[in-house]
Amino acid sequence: MYRNDQINLEPPYQRKPAWKFKQRRLLLGSLFNGIPIPALIFHKHFERRPNKDIYDVLDGKQRIETILHFIGLRPIKFEEDLPVIFINPHTSKKETLYYDDLRNRRVKKEYENLLEKFWRYEIPIIEYEELIDFFGRNVASKEVFVRINSTGSPLRRHEIRHAESSGPFFNLGSELERKYQNLFLARFGVINQTDIARYSFHEFILELCTAIQFGHFTDRRRKLDDLLSNHQWSTKEIRQIKKTFTAIISWTTDIFPRNLLRSTKFRNKSDFYSLFVILVSLYQKHYVTTDRKSNRTAGTFLLTFSKRIQALEPNVKKYNSPRFSASDQRLFQYVVSTRQATDSAKNREFRHNFLLSVLKDGFILKRKDSNRTFDENVKGLLWTRLLETSSKPKCPNPLKNTKCKKLLKYDDAQVDHKYPWSKGGSTTLNNARLICSSCNSSKGNR
Repeated sequence: MYRNDQINLEPPYQRKPAWKFKQRRLLLGSLFNGIPIPALIFHKHFERRPNKDIYDVLDGKQRIETILHFIGLRPIKFEEDLPVIFINPHTSKKETLYYDDLRNRRVKKEYENLLEKFWRYEIPIIEYEELIDFFGRNVASKEVFVRINSTGSPLRRHEIRHAESSGPFFNLGSELERKYQNLFLARFGVINQTDIARYSFHEFILELCTAIQFGHFTDRRRKLDDLLSNHQWSTKEIRQIKKTFTAIISWTTDIFPRNLLRSTKFRNKSDFYSLFVILVSLYQKHYVTTDRKSNRTAGTFLLTFSKRIQALEPNVKKYNSPRFSASDQRLFQYVVSTRQATDSAKNREFRHNFLLSVLKDGFILKRKDSNRTFDENVKGLLWTRLLETSSKPKCPNPLKNTKCKKLLKYDDAQVDHKYPWSKGGSTTLNNARLICSSCNSSKGNR
């Protein structure tokens, strides 16, 4: 059935691989020793396009994946091959064998067809096509999934949220998760494989998007739940959040080039969240994000701040302030805010204000002029000044544009920021000049 594409291991509400290597080994031990295992639960439904019955896995995904991984039908990413440990009946020595070993004629003879017994192992199966409750109402598959997985090794809150959620905002989180997974995992070091497997990273992405939507930090995940279940999303809102998220990540990588962030305090989710929200608030207030010199200065100050915090942490005990120097005393409360109730509004507010003061005290933040376009009279004034020195004013061609029109004509001339607006250049007469339309269109933010 799996080879025939009839077993769906990944319905929308299902979780990612969550078992450890040890758990998979224990399952194989049960299968090869005839020990009973819990039933697999499937939701059976017919799909017209493939014209066959499909079985969605509600419970038993980890068990099925383990078996398929063992026999080589569905290798699990980042996991090695699964072995089985036997005591050789002839030598009484422990041997580790893999599936290919057990198919070997010599090994099959020595272990008296154990592989055949493995294939004949009967796994209990529960399948249903439709569930009706005591009141005659149909029970949705995702509700069955949540109920089943709320006992034993229960689903975590963010996994339940993942199972129950859908819609544009939820899908945006999935899109951003796929796009930035390697960046957060390898370069930033903010997440690990378990975060990805159990949807913790997906939820973290949505929390960052929630901060963008509100323009500020929020209390735990209450606002996130509201955005997922109650908010009516427009295409424009989703597009704006995506644009802002991309801009903040780009800004962060410029502040922390290469893998520098991995060595700082900001690889912790709570600290990264605080830094991200600060950058969001500055971005939405039109602060400059593309000035490399300022970004490098910001990175240096944040790195220094992180080193001081990391050196201080071993000496800070829970709610107990030892004798620090005056400067380190200021850092004590920040350390405490990263240890207890890290997602509470109170601690997020403290970290936000503290980090913002570090940034503002440490380097000069450039803010974009509130006006990007020049007043209509500026062009006439600049043209009059040019005519005072020459009857045939020339384009200054600031970037040696080969397609420059050389001589300026009033109708073609355009007012340009000498120092780019996007990098903090002011929209004033002192920062204005006339250049030809070709030079202006090719200049960009240089």
